[in-house]
Amino acid sequence: MRRRLLTTVLTVPLLALAGCGTTDAPRAVDTAAAGPTASSSGPITVTDGRGAQVTLDAPATRVVSLEWNTTEDVITLGVQPVGVADVKGYGSWVTASPITGTPVDVGTRTEPSLESVAEAEPDLIIGIVGSVPESAMAQMEKIAPVVLLTGADASRPLELMRENFTTTATLLGKEAEAAAVLADLDAAIAAGTAAISEAGRAGTPFSLSYIYAEGNSFSLRMHGPGSSAIALASRLGLQPAWSEAGDEAWGLSTLDLEGLTRLPADTEFGYWGNSDTEDPLADLAGNKLWRSLPFVEADRVHRMGVGIWIYGGPASAKQWITDVVTAVTS
Repeated sequence: MRRRLLTTVLTVPLLALAGCGTTDAPRAVDTAAAGPTASSSGPITVTDGRGAQVTLDAPATRVVSLEWNTTEDVITLGVQPVGVADVKGYGSWVTASPITGTPVDVGTRTEPSLESVAEAEPDLIIGIVGSVPESAMAQMEKIAPVVLLTGADASRPLELMRENFTTTATLLGKEAEAAAVLADLDAAIAAGTAAISEAGRAGTPFSLSYIYAEGNSFSLRMHGPGSSAIALASRLGLQPAWSEAGDEAWGLSTLDLEGLTRLPADTEFGYWGNSDTEDPLADLAGNKLWRSLPFVEADRVHRMGVGIWIYGGPASAKQWITDVVTAVTS
């Protein structure tokens, strides 16, 4: 039996910190409502996703990132981390903001190595809630300040993405850069929306799934309206073809192959793959039920998101916009 897609991509993703010194009064930042301000150089205080208050003496310059989306955001803002969790996996799944240089690989995204993190000599450790096991938190905080952001919230996925990005920018003293990146993302959304409308595709049902194959058995991880990928497609003027809410964090639910008969006949069906995973359509080609689905018969099936971390930040979101527009207008 073989699993065609990486199951590890389902363990997704917040923030961490550290400092130098000045005598300026700390500037408080709420990670739930942070917005871009003028770039700063003085002390910064944030309350993270755990409710923990952390103060940096100055914007961080030596960052260890424990999750792919935080790594992406740090690099997008012009800072190369000194330590990254799962460097190889990041390089495969996240192409929007590539790693340059040779950061310390600090272990997996759910079990970072304290020794490796310390070796990187960070002034900020950033991740999401769950990045650091509770049993290791006290030791991790002895190395550098730790901020863990909220990784996902299916009730507001795009708003959370923006907030986490601007909070990261505040911690790095890169608020002006963040404002420019977000303005560029807004422009891409507007352009994508216009392209879909001009092609007469506004309101088209669109879905995204992972397809898992184990022998002749298939299951799908469906992205609901609260997933980042579908929420962004909705902003472009498309309609979620799969309407179930899914879990409260990621908006994901599991479906068998027969469940796909519930999708509208005119669905544009996207499935997420990557360059180092086998294409499950080779196995599905011989499945009678799959071949009978209207969107399969009409050749509206798209392998999407190759090299795009759809749980990432604004840089990956911009890549995803291009992918979606291409799929539904070509």
